[in-house]
Amino acid sequence: MTAAEWHSTLFQFIGVILSFVTFVGSVIAIYYTYQNLKEMRKQLNEQKAQYFEQNRGNLIFYISKSDIGITHDLIIKNFGNSPAKLISLKITPDLDWSKAGQTGVDDFNITKLNNIFLAPQQHIGTLFDFTNYEETELDVEICYTTCEKQFTENYKIDLNYLHKVLRTEPKIDNELQALKYINKSINALSDKFI
Repeated sequence: MTAAEWHSTLFQFIGVILSFVTFVGSVIAIYYTYQNLKEMRKQLNEQKAQYFEQNRGNLIFYISKSDIGITHDLIIKNFGNSPAKLISLKITPDLDWSKAGQTGVDDFNITKLNNIFLAPQQHIGTLFDFTNYEETELDVEICYTTCEKQFTENYKIDLNYLHKVLRTEPKIDNELQALKYINKSINALSDKFI
């Protein structure tokens, strides 16, 4: 083999090695690019899910002690940032509306409501008196749609805690504070009836 042939063979061998190293480097770059795109897709999906959770409607049924009288308020409120439509509300055991504490309240049985549209922060409610009610726990199933998705949530409400809520009364020192408190009370009362 002559020196020229030997140099030619050496350059070809070096060329093949460089081509192989370039190929391996390209495969490694493609692999890391794929992993990077996969991670970016995962983060984008998490951001979409988080954005949806922050902005969807969120209907909650709860019971609170009425500010006036001995009754309780049964309330369905949209705590979310998008409208929601109530499909159904099921309370187990069923509430005995003959024990509601008021006459004519049976017509406002909150569990009979369906297909009710609630804007963000809007609520609907009715009255019920749990003073002589035998049951201590209620199983709640609320079904609603928001942002073209349907949700069904289940939870328990323990009636034993309804009477254990601490409330404070305002200290009124002058007429301006009294008027502000009266205004706040009227607004709270009107929110319950609207």
